Amino acid sequence: MLSVSYNNEGLMSEQEIKAILSKYGKYDLVTTDYQRFKADKTENRNHIANSTTEFLHILEK
Repeated sequence: MLSVSYNNEGLMSEQEIKAILSKYGKYDLVTTDYQRFKADKTENRNHIANSTTEFLHILEK
């Protein structure tokens, strides 16, 4: 089994990762929302959301 943790601030979309992994076996997805950690000033950030979503992509070969 392979699992990949990725969040909604990454370069690839959830659908792109699913399309790639689904070619190699049984695919599943678990999501969790977290409060986003902010270590900088709001005006300097690319992502101004207060939360982020983690996608745990699971592949059974």
